[in-house]
Amino acid sequence: MSKDSSISISKHGGLRAVIGPKVLGTVVFVLAGVYVAAAQPFAGLVTQGQNMLAVLLVALGFWIFRPGGIPFMAGSGVIIAGGLFVLAKPSVPLPATLQIVASGFFSPATWVLIPALYFGFVLLKTGLGRRIAYMVLKSFEPSWTTMALSWFIIGVALSAMTPSITVRIAIVTPIAMGIIEACKLESGSRGAAFITLIAWAMCLLPGTGWLTGALTGPMMQGFMPDELKPLITFEAWFKILALPWFIITVVYTLIVYITLKPKQPIGIPRNTFTEQYAALGPATRQEIISAILLIGALVMFATENRLHHVPTAVTAISVLVLFILFGIVKMPDISSGVNWDVIVFIAVALSFTSMFKEAKVTTWLAPILQPPILAIAGNPLLLLVAGTIGIMIIRFLDVPWGYTTLPLSIPVLVPLYNQFGIHPLVGSMPYIIGITFFILSYQQPFLLMAEGMLQGKGWAQKHVPIAGVAYLIAAFAALLICMPYWRMIGAIR
Repeated sequence: MSKDSSISISKHGGLRAVIGPKVLGTVVFVLAGVYVAAAQPFAGLVTQGQNMLAVLLVALGFWIFRPGGIPFMAGSGVIIAGGLFVLAKPSVPLPATLQIVASGFFSPATWVLIPALYFGFVLLKTGLGRRIAYMVLKSFEPSWTTMALSWFIIGVALSAMTPSITVRIAIVTPIAMGIIEACKLESGSRGAAFITLIAWAMCLLPGTGWLTGALTGPMMQGFMPDELKPLITFEAWFKILALPWFIITVVYTLIVYITLKPKQPIGIPRNTFTEQYAALGPATRQEIISAILLIGALVMFATENRLHHVPTAVTAISVLVLFILFGIVKMPDISSGVNWDVIVFIAVALSFTSMFKEAKVTTWLAPILQPPILAIAGNPLLLLVAGTIGIMIIRFLDVPWGYTTLPLSIPVLVPLYNQFGIHPLVGSMPYIIGITFFILSYQQPFLLMAEGMLQGKGWAQKHVPIAGVAYLIAAFAALLICMPYWRMIGAIR
């Protein structure tokens, strides 16, 4: 039984209440939701809006604390059921209300996300991901410098083929552990931390520079209001965000290199990786087909606007169909190949924009958020720095990836674009930076995931704040450096 369970059975057969911190946290959020629904404390917000915020608070309690290890589906169910109850009107048919509450499930972003997650599954299943990683590693004479460069190339290559950070971590982490063992490095040593913290970061950072390189892309595309959605294309994302995320990746790597690189040589011969690559054997038919389809998908994504105008979602679904027809994704893989709990969570989160708009939450928030933000919008650098700090403060609360904060700030992105000429992708940089932010492990789910896979053989906890500060410095450096670039390309007018 989970240590956070609210009830446990004593050795005498009786029941005694055991309130753990996760249960207590959940109860606090539930009670806050009940209070909002009963007291209607927000002046100027209609009843539907108050009740919608109450539903969100209850769902956040389940999402943040997950008592007893419950899935995200619990909070998602609260949102769907609560949204239907709050937004239902006698004069409006239930299907019309359901279309609002479940709008995220119909979003093209979701239908980019689902096939793209299967792309990651294919990388794992066929072994193509490992082949790519060892192909890069064997191309350099082993050293601490070439190790960092290799991880960067591997991160970019794997990000080009799947937005799934989970898959990339699953591919890279065992290889990093093998390198630590080959170098005879002690667990928690500087060398082990250097290898694993750079390898882990390359699974997260570089792919954020294009629309399908991380889950952030489809998420942002889905959150945007209808009037801004046409601006969120693959081409626009790459043009505006590739440079800052390249800078973030490079600066982060340099700081980790300076602070954690061991003084002694890396201590492994070049043929180590050559032999490991040879042990994989010749490329299989499935690997070759997968490589062709994944590269083809990336080319289609990148040329949508200038060449063929086939929507990204159509390309993604079509490639998934081809994976099924070629027998690479089989019937059992449909249910086990991706994490449907996370997919439902993201689809429900994407529905917030429509639900908040219908419940007048967006209308109520606009005059509250806009004046202080628009007051500094004339200085875009100050705006982005202040917004980034604000999102990072929210992330200290351990809100799951911060996905619930963006719909609340949507009212600001429209006037920032219309009145100040700040492209919504530039205006969203604080959020995009903030969801990757961490100083301690608990703030970054992907860090916890990697720690679980490393089983104590990688970095020590004292190294995590070093990496977190490196990321902070890199993020603010990117904002500063990219301001003239964004002005030059018209992303800031």
